[in-house]
Amino acid sequence: MLWIDEVIAHGDDDVHCRVTVRESHVFVEAGQVEPVVAIEWMAQAVGALVGLNDRAHAQQPRPGYLIAVPEARFFVETFVVGDVLELKAHRAWGDATLASFEATVERTGQLVARAQLSVYRRKQGGDEPGAVQ
Repeated sequence: MLWIDEVIAHGDDDVHCRVTVRESHVFVEAGQVEPVVAIEWMAQAVGALVGLNDRAHAQQPRPGYLIAVPEARFFVETFVVGDVLELKAHRAWGDATLASFEATVERTGQLVARAQLSVYRRKQGGDEPGAVQ
């Protein structure tokens, strides 16, 4: 399920995306969304970044897997329908297979969530043992 509405800007190691919380969002309950859902939004921003980089280098997009969230902090009690959220992600270290990203969520200019996300992607061509074809 894709929840990012648009990519505002991106570079080799950074992306800025936007999402609006809508009533139809699968995690909306009584007009609200729990803050932990921001991890998925940040992961989708990371997915947009690596997908755009693949496209820029004429490579086929590859699946990515969120394998760890070593740190996450939430500075709000809830998100509400109508919130417009700015998602930013930065590749802190890694390569095309394993990387760590620092990501944030802002609402009206205020930091409302941040996390460190570790992501794994299989090698290009799927030539490693156990690779998903």
